[in-house]
Amino acid sequence: MAERLSPLAELALPGEYGALTATPGVTLSEDICTALVQVACWPETLDACKVAIGKALESEIADGRSVSRAKECSIMPTGPGRWLIESDNEKLETTLRKALKPEVASVTNLTHARIRVTVKGEQADWLLASGIALDFHINSFPVSMVQVSHHHEVGLTIHRTAEDCFELYLFTSFARSFWQWLSDAAAEIGYRVN
Repeated sequence: MAERLSPLAELALPGEYGALTATPGVTLSEDICTALVQVACWPETLDACKVAIGKALESEIADGRSVSRAKECSIMPTGPGRWLIESDNEKLETTLRKALKPEVASVTNLTHARIRVTVKGEQADWLLASGIALDFHINSFPVSMVQVSHHHEVGLTIHRTAEDCFELYLFTSFARSFWQWLSDAAAEIGYRVN
């Protein structure tokens, strides 16, 4: 299999940028997902779908917008009867296709269509709030919650993994323009790229 190339290879260069201080306000990094799959079901198959996903991934599906953790993956709710599932196991799509019959849910591999950008640091919530129409305060957006939003026309699935850390999933085709906005906005507080 050919090595996957980062859409940000020429932009996300390691180093420190912007307002240089002893500690940059945020750290930015980009990751290519090993396996990223979307599952979508219909209202009448919701319960059967949740049970099948839970059995296949050895996890109970959380209600609401909370992320469920399985042995090798994160199950992120992105809407009613919809989940974005990320795993380090390349066989994720195969596992889910075996578990979910087409009349119960659709399974779509998004591994090559999305990247994950991580924003971490004391000012991560401030940075994201400067361009994304969400309340990033910890009381409104607690750890392990997922929100779906956008920055201009760039759709985002945002997972808060810690009080000072967010993982953003976005289309690879918009990665360069989103990174340019993110790094321009972060320059005010200084940022590190890992």
